Amino acid sequence: MNNSGPVGGAIKWLPLILLLVLGAIWGGNPSFSKALVISGISPGSVVFWQTLGAGVLLSIICIARRTPIRIGRRAIIYYLVIGVIGIDLAYIMVVFSVQHLTVGYVSVLVLFSPLLTYVFAILLRIERINLLRGLGILVGFAGAGVLVIPEGSLPSPDLLGIALLAFIVPAGYATANIFAEWGRPANADNVSLAAGTMFAAAGGALIVTLIDGSFHPVWVDFAQREVILFAFSLATAVAFLIFYLIVALAGAVYLGQVGYIVTLAGVGWGVLFFGESVPVWLWVAIAIVAVGVGMVNLGKKKPA
Repeated sequence: MNNSGPVGGAIKWLPLILLLVLGAIWGGNPSFSKALVISGISPGSVVFWQTLGAGVLLSIICIARRTPIRIGRRAIIYYLVIGVIGIDLAYIMVVFSVQHLTVGYVSVLVLFSPLLTYVFAILLRIERINLLRGLGILVGFAGAGVLVIPEGSLPSPDLLGIALLAFIVPAGYATANIFAEWGRPANADNVSLAAGTMFAAAGGALIVTLIDGSFHPVWVDFAQREVILFAFSLATAVAFLIFYLIVALAGAVYLGQVGYIVTLAGVGWGVLFFGESVPVWLWVAIAIVAVGVGMVNLGKKKPA
């Protein structure tokens, strides 16, 4: 059958279109976060309502597909590790960081997650180091040095401590990446895993807000910021569905390119919504880190 017609062409371009959409959504996370925190919602509350709403939406899809959320021991451990470290820790740090740093700066941090994933895999002896990938790590961390130059990428030299602390974001993502492969329950459905993870993240964020007294009741004085918050939840759920669809259509290696789109989209959203200026040093850092990530990806052996 000839797939060169309109239908075949549409299918051929679908993964690329989905990749661009996913990058635009994830790139909008720092902007969503900044809009919410400057309106008075705490980082923990932002993550709680974001993940709870996404979990509910994904659960509805699970019910429609008749794929129940697993509650076995291995599944619960998976939800807690990915939800608390990969989402709560990383997302709360994103929301906290954008209070002080630019959206563009926080967006660039996403590029470091594949570098740190490889570093953690080496430390845990999951993978072995090779020359090209090792050089890629060095290049990537050189980009990190450029990123935290007080007179370059940062709005003020006084923010260096927060800028360094913000590297918890890619570290959390990298930890989740490692455990997502190592701790994944056998024969588990992707959407049900995502739903369970979202509920675990919501539970962790709720505990944080109750401890520090920053819980935000959305039903009190419902206004524009609550609309943005629910839009954030919807975007999170849609992003996870697109994520798994891309993996099914084109594979995880193809999906890995989304990091570049996330970074560029994040910088663009920051300029569009908050009028941020993009210093030359930030573009230099993006270029250096992108080269490092590319070297790490090229040095990876293709699976059988």
